[in-house]
Amino acid sequence: MCETRRQRIAGMLEKQSRWRKEWCERFFVLEEDFINYFVSPPAILSDDSLRDEIRGRIPLAGVMAEPLQEPGRPYCIRLGRDIVSCKTEPEQQKWLQAIRAAAHVEATCRTGSFASTADHEVARSLNGNAHQGRDPRERSGQQAELILLNPEGTQKVLQWREPATVQLSSSRPAMLLVLDQSAPSKDRPFGPTQALCRLAADRCVPGCHNFPVERLGRSASGALECQALRVEILSSSILHAEMWRSSASSFGAVGAACLLIWWYSAFVYAVAGLPLILYSLQSLQRAQHVTFKAEQLVRAERGSREVPSPARSPSNNGAVREAAPRWSGTWILDKSCSEKYEPILKDMGVNYLIRKAADAKTSVLVISKSATHVNFVVKNLVTVEDLLPVDGAWVPKPVPPAGRMRGEMRLRLTKSTENELEMVTEFPPGEGGLCDTLVVDDDGNSFSRRVVRKRSDGTQLECTRVFRRMS
Repeated sequence: MCETRRQRIAGMLEKQSRWRKEWCERFFVLEEDFINYFVSPPAILSDDSLRDEIRGRIPLAGVMAEPLQEPGRPYCIRLGRDIVSCKTEPEQQKWLQAIRAAAHVEATCRTGSFASTADHEVARSLNGNAHQGRDPRERSGQQAELILLNPEGTQKVLQWREPATVQLSSSRPAMLLVLDQSAPSKDRPFGPTQALCRLAADRCVPGCHNFPVERLGRSASGALECQALRVEILSSSILHAEMWRSSASSFGAVGAACLLIWWYSAFVYAVAGLPLILYSLQSLQRAQHVTFKAEQLVRAERGSREVPSPARSPSNNGAVREAAPRWSGTWILDKSCSEKYEPILKDMGVNYLIRKAADAKTSVLVISKSATHVNFVVKNLVTVEDLLPVDGAWVPKPVPPAGRMRGEMRLRLTKSTENELEMVTEFPPGEGGLCDTLVVDDDGNSFSRRVVRKRSDGTQLECTRVFRRMS
């Protein structure tokens, strides 16, 4: 007795609700006997984890899949009482073919040699051909289409070896890449091939990594079980960047507080307004901006499905790790011997209440170092984390909110020794920059942080603050 798996594919489609006749975008996964759909792409691909996230299910037993045209949606598919809409005609035909096969075509058995050949051809088809390390456009075979499923549920076709940027959040900490080879070819007579690759936020650190690939379709545990997608993470920055989802109420409260302060010019209203600011800032959502490019499919090492982080990877030769620099650790601001940071924030156009509240709060710094990066975390009203390469490469990131600046800034390390750490920030054109220098005292229990605000006209402001070691 043998068991044959029918084709299994996945992607973002629109579904019409049965009663209200409204269109909603959903993530569909075609299984052997039914179609599951989700509000957004699931973070985990295993069958056990999918059960709790399933929005609905369309059984395929006895269902006739028929092409259909709806107003403004020419590429629809009728599945009994349900209607789904594709974006293009090729996508519609791909789904029709797979659904009809799952609903009507009897499974056939393959011999061991045929299955082995099929697995080999699947791996070759997704990579274009057997040659690796070459530009996809130079290969004789057809490269698989690479589709990015963003955490918010949208999809985008990517180009191999071309940079792409995605924003991850604490509520949706992963993105999915679909490798889609739908068109039949001479080298791949076994029908459409799809595979999924999950890129988790905690693994998106700069460098080249191999992410596990899970094939959708027949022989799902075959060749692609040992395949991985080689991805180069170009940059990764973390900050609380998405402000006030319920912006109307939050900004209304903040605006009212600011108006009272301006009208009466009294300190008591400033104090009364600060809780509103603090309450709104607590609703910030942690966002991670990741820039990456997909290189190619490679052979994964057996027994390993984890993607190591450079900050945690052991040394290749097993030698004792390099001693941590003296500025590494957790530090807290000593206000008794530190200058105020508020004048620099004011010069950068930060809101009055926010800069006053930020200066009133005691800052905490957490600094660590790996073989390739320095991790710099500032905890104040919001937590900002920067992962900077030790080779001095620039790291781009969005300008934080609550100020006049808009657009993108960039950071890099200019000095990293045992006792000293220096970081330079360049703001958008016309906004100048910052130079941040940390120097550890002789006892190793404190350091001075000198911040120089460089204006575009050549003038500058300076501020020196002292931090004491917590751990």
